[in-house]
Amino acid sequence: LRPPGARPETAFAAACIRCGLCVRSCPYGTLKLLPTGSSAAGTPHFDARTVPCEMCNDIPCLAACPTGALDPGLTVIEDARMGIAEVVNRENCLSLQGMRCDACYRACPLRDRAITMESRKDDRGRRVFVPTVHSVACTGCGKCEYACVPDVAAIRVVPLAQAKAGTRRGEVPGDPPGRLARAVRRRRIPADRS
Repeated sequence: LRPPGARPETAFAAACIRCGLCVRSCPYGTLKLLPTGSSAAGTPHFDARTVPCEMCNDIPCLAACPTGALDPGLTVIEDARMGIAEVVNRENCLSLQGMRCDACYRACPLRDRAITMESRKDDRGRRVFVPTVHSVACTGCGKCEYACVPDVAAIRVVPLAQAKAGTRRGEVPGDPPGRLARAVRRRRIPADRS
C-alpha cells in the first residue's frame, strides 16, 4: 500500500526519487521503504496488518514529498485512496461464524461510511452481522485489517489496482479523487453506537 495521496502506480514510480522524506515525516512509523530487488525498491509503502495509516489530519508524509509523487492536491485525509478494504477470508470472519465481533467496524475512522455492520441471515437461518465495506468512502488506511482478531485477517486492504471492483463502485474514471466520498459524507450519518 502506498502513502496517502500517492499517484497511480506508474506516475508515482516515475515521480518518486526515493528520498525517504515521507518515511521520516511519519510520526507513527507506518511507512517503510521497499527493499532492493524490484523496480520499486526504495519507494514508500506500508503493511496495514503491521502498522496501519493513522490518518493524520495534516498529512505530514504528503507535505514532505518534494516531487509531487504524493499529490499536493489532497488536502483532506478522508479523501485519500490508499486502497480498498475487502472481506477476503469469510471462513476467518468471526461475525460470519455467528460470533459477536465488530473489531473492524470499531477500528474504522470513517465508521458508518466506509464500514457498516449489516444484519443478514446465514445459511442456517441465524441472524449474523456482516462487515460491509463501502468502497466509495474507504480510504484504505488499514485500521480494519490491523484490528481483525484472527491470526489471518478476514479483512484486508488491497491497492486500488488490485481491488476486485477495479474502480470504486459508483465512481466514474477520471473524476476528481474523493468526489463521491464527499457526497457520501454530506448525507446524514447515524450517531456513534459506541
